[in-house]
Amino acid sequence: MPSLSGNQWGLALVCLLLGLLSNQGIYAQDDTTTTSTISTTPAISTTESVHDTMACNVSTSMALDLEKFSGIWWEITRQPVGSIFCTKINVTVLDKSEDNVLIDTTYSNTIDYPYVNQTMNATLTVADKISSTEGYNFTYWNPPDYTPHTVFKVLDTDYSQYAVICGYTNATDNSTAFGMIIARDRTLAPTVLDTIESESSALYDNFFDGTMTLTTQGSTCYSGADPSTTSTVLYAIFAIVIYLYTK
Repeated sequence: MPSLSGNQWGLALVCLLLGLLSNQGIYAQDDTTTTSTISTTPAISTTESVHDTMACNVSTSMALDLEKFSGIWWEITRQPVGSIFCTKINVTVLDKSEDNVLIDTTYSNTIDYPYVNQTMNATLTVADKISSTEGYNFTYWNPPDYTPHTVFKVLDTDYSQYAVICGYTNATDNSTAFGMIIARDRTLAPTVLDTIESESSALYDNFFDGTMTLTTQGSTCYSGADPSTTSTVLYAIFAIVIYLYTK
């Protein structure tokens, strides 16, 4: 076997080193490629359902038990905010087949004198324990005139504590729609109101979770001085002044 010269041995070593380095480079590239295919971002589900809330004009008014629903209610909150406050609603069931429900609504629209109130009333026909897709379209007699016709729908109630209501004056114009929560007491516990708002806002338009404006129902609604009492006091002061002046 012929022997290799020094130069030949050197060239052989260089070729061997180049081969080893070339193989190492391939392995490193393979490792990098494998690592880059591992995703650290969680997969986003494309099957999540999106629930749309229902507008009042396509909602159904529940089947009301009129006897249970009758009595005194107080407006707790309304969206959009109304122009009246200290609102009390008295529902009376009449013993007749038509115009069998009388609603007396007492309210104030004078911010400086909220205890000075007025009452408007309406009669309407409501079928007992039967739901209605049309709701109840009626107008209040509010002397000296009638209010615009408005559709009201009772969406939910437990009869003893709260009721959720929506309404509108124009079925084709959602800007005329409103939502309100009424209750058997002047106020509701914040936790109870939050729960009602949350559940209502998940199903219907015009209800907002935790952001609906409260209707004024505080002591200012009934703590104003009685006008007759005020007159009596003034007359008494006047009489004292006259007495002292003529003495």
